[in-house]
Amino acid sequence: MKRALLLLALIGAAGCNPQPPKNAPAPATSSPTPTGAPPIDITGKGTSANPVRISAQNGNRRVYQVRANSYHSHSAQNAANANFAQPTVTFYAKDGTTMTATSPTASVQGKYVVLSGGVHAKTSGGLTLTCDKLTYSQSSETIAGDGNVRITGMQGGQRQMLTGNHFTSDVKLTNMVIQ
Repeated sequence: MKRALLLLALIGAAGCNPQPPKNAPAPATSSPTPTGAPPIDITGKGTSANPVRISAQNGNRRVYQVRANSYHSHSAQNAANANFAQPTVTFYAKDGTTMTATSPTASVQGKYVVLSGGVHAKTSGGLTLTCDKLTYSQSSETIAGDGNVRITGMQGGQRQMLTGNHFTSDVKLTNMVIQ
């Protein structure tokens, strides 16, 4: 009797877990398709004594720093976009020259910093720049300005002014093309 019960238990267990026949194709399994992480929204507010700060580097050298009253960041899979209110952005040239720019708004979009709403900038060499929109490319470490471009500075003891609708330049404003 005990043998019969044991035999029935073994047959029942085998019936619950049948083995596939040899040379049978493996059952198809569905693998989940990657949908990526959900977007993340981050909002921050600084103070006049302690503003929000972000910076970027190429190697060990800082290439820009953004200081602002507040920011809002929206990041999706492999793409981040941060928007800043009342920013001051300092760009750093390889030789240590700086350009400090202010505007009502700025955004960091991947390797680009875009200031808009009326940009006012000054280099550590004394040149000033105004334009409607300024775009910095971290890859090439160049800037481009659009709308009501005006660059002023002293040359030969006299104040010089260049104007146009668009320009490209290095951060020092020494190698520029104005159109």
